[in-house]
Amino acid sequence: MNPLHRLALPAALAVAFAAFASLQALGADPERGHALYEERCGGCHTQSVHGRAKRVARDFDAVRGWVRRWNETLMLRWSDVDIEDVTTWLNATYYGYPCPPSACKVLSMAARSGTK
Repeated sequence: MNPLHRLALPAALAVAFAAFASLQALGADPERGHALYEERCGGCHTQSVHGRAKRVARDFDAVRGWVRRWNETLMLRWSDVDIEDVTTWLNATYYGYPCPPSACKVLSMAARSGTK
């Protein structure tokens, strides 16, 4: 076997891993989270379930905890990425708790203002 062929698979795997890792670094995708929520949760939940005066979730991690709990209870088989996407969408839409940089995309002031 040609030595270059032996390196091709590991090199391809390294590139794929790096691409996946860079996507993870971008943070969660709230639009995807919205679609997942609507597909699996929207039929039973209305806005009122998230707008209650006496909320159980008091921070972003608690919202994530509820998403995980319902994922397990309903056997949705959502991945950690799915859970993060749904949590980020719920938080942005209903809760407004500070979002950890690992979950939410952080934009510099230059990017927000359109300057470089």
